[in-house]
Amino acid sequence: MKNIIKGLTIAIVATLLVACSDYLDTEQYAAISSDAAITNLSDAKAALTGMYDGLQGSSSRNSYYASRMIYYGDVRGDDMQASRSGNRTSALYEMRYTEDNAPAIWGVPYNVIRRANNLLKAFDDELVTDASTAEANLIKGQAFAVRALAHFDLVRVYGKPYVVDQGASLGVPIVTEPTEPSSIPPRNTVDEVYKQVIKDLEDAIGLLSPSEDTGLGYINHWAAKALLCRVYLYKGDNQQALSLAQDVINNSPYELWTNAEYADVWADEGTSEVIFEIVNFDTSDWGDREGIGYLMSEAGYSDMIVTTAFSNLLDEDPSDVRHVILDASKDESNIKEWGTAKIFVNKFRGKTGSQIPVANIPILRLSEVYLNGAEAAVKLGGSNNQIAADYVKAIAERANPESIESITAANITLDRVLKERRKELVGEGHRFFDLMRNNLTCTRYTSESNMGRHYILAEPDSRQFDNTYFRTILPIPIAEMNANPSLKDQQNSGY
Repeated sequence: MKNIIKGLTIAIVATLLVACSDYLDTEQYAAISSDAAITNLSDAKAALTGMYDGLQGSSSRNSYYASRMIYYGDVRGDDMQASRSGNRTSALYEMRYTEDNAPAIWGVPYNVIRRANNLLKAFDDELVTDASTAEANLIKGQAFAVRALAHFDLVRVYGKPYVVDQGASLGVPIVTEPTEPSSIPPRNTVDEVYKQVIKDLEDAIGLLSPSEDTGLGYINHWAAKALLCRVYLYKGDNQQALSLAQDVINNSPYELWTNAEYADVWADEGTSEVIFEIVNFDTSDWGDREGIGYLMSEAGYSDMIVTTAFSNLLDEDPSDVRHVILDASKDESNIKEWGTAKIFVNKFRGKTGSQIPVANIPILRLSEVYLNGAEAAVKLGGSNNQIAADYVKAIAERANPESIESITAANITLDRVLKERRKELVGEGHRFFDLMRNNLTCTRYTSESNMGRHYILAEPDSRQFDNTYFRTILPIPIAEMNANPSLKDQQNSGY
C-alpha cells in the first residue's frame, strides 16, 4: 500500500513539475538578489528566487550554505578537522577566536530573513493582487520555511543547545517584519526562537500541499516537515520528532538510495533521497572556489579531512559502501604527511560534466529523517525501541546488505544510533551539533599518543570539551555589537 501511495504521489508531483516549470525557474536563483519593491506576482517570483539566492551565500567570508554552515558542524566535532593551520576552516576547528575575529554566520542569514519578510509583507498588504490563492500559498509557504531555517541556524550557532537550560538563555533576535540590518532588535531567548521557528514551519506545512512540488532547489511540504522533525529533535521533543519522521518516511514520495546507487548518486541532482538541496549551476554561482566541494577536495584546497577516529570507525566494516565517499591522497606531499588512507570527503562532487565547484548541496536527506526518528524513538524507549532498531537497520543494511550485525529492539542504544549518524552524515554539517545537544564530550585528542591526524591545538580546552565550554557558541560579531545598541550588554559569556 505504501508503494502504491508513493507511486501515485510521484505521478502527481511529476505532473505539477511540468505545470510549474515556468513558474519557478531554478536557473534564476543564482542570479537574482535584489530587494526591489514587490507589487505583482512577477515581482514575487523574482523575490522568491532572490531569497533562495541568499541561502546559498557567496564566496565571501560571510558565506552561508556555500560552505561555512556545513563545515561549522563538522570541523568543530571529532570526525573532521582542518588539514593544516591557516586554512579557511582552521579558526573554527582550533576554536581560538575572540569577539574581534571570530568567523561569522550572522549577516547572511539575517539578510535571508529580511527577504522572506519582504515577501510575506507584500502578501499581507495585498500588493500581489494578480496571484491566485494557490500561487500565493506556494510562495508564502516557502518564505515561512526559509525564515524558519535561517532563525534555526542562527540560534544553533549563537545560542546554547536547548537541552542545557530548556531554552532559558539568550538566543538571537527574532525578526518577523521587514527591517534594515541596522535595526535588528535585542536577543530573544532560545525558547522564544524555537517557538517562532516551529510556528513558521507549521504555517509553511499548512500552506504547502503534500501533493504539490515546488521544483528542484525549492522547499516543499515534505521538506518543511523534515526540517520541523530536526527542530523538534534538537528541542528534545522526541514524540513530535518521531511522529514527523514517521510521516515523512511513510507518506512522502522520497525513497532511500539503494546500495548499488550509493557510489555514483552524489554527482546527480533531484534524486530519490534528497528532500531539499541547494542548486548550483556553474562557476559564476555562489560556490566557485570557496564552495564546500572545493574546500573538501584534494583537487581543490584540501582544506579539511576526516580524522583518524572516523577512519577507524568506518574501517570496522571494510564492506560498508560508504567507503566510496572518501578519497585517498594522490599528491606526494600529502601522502608523505597522511599516508594512503582515504581522508577527503567527496560527497559534494561536481555534477557530471562539470567542474568541482559546481556541486549541489543536500540540506535535507531522507537518511537523516530515518536517523532523527531512530534517535527520538530510542530516547522515548519502551515499544519505540523497535522503531529505532528498524530505522537504524534500514541505513546500516543499505550500507552493507551482507552485514552480520544484529540490530534489535533489545540491543539498540543511543550510542548505536549516533554511531550510524556519524557514518552516514559525515561532511554534511551534523556531528558537532549532535554532540552538543546530547550533552556529550567532543574528544579530538588527549595526548601525543592519540593525536592521529590532528595537529597541535594551542587551546587545551579545544582538544576535549563539552557544551559548557564557552567557545562552543560563537560571539555576536563585534560590528553588530557596535552598530546595534540593543545588543550592547548581550554578548555571549567568555568573550
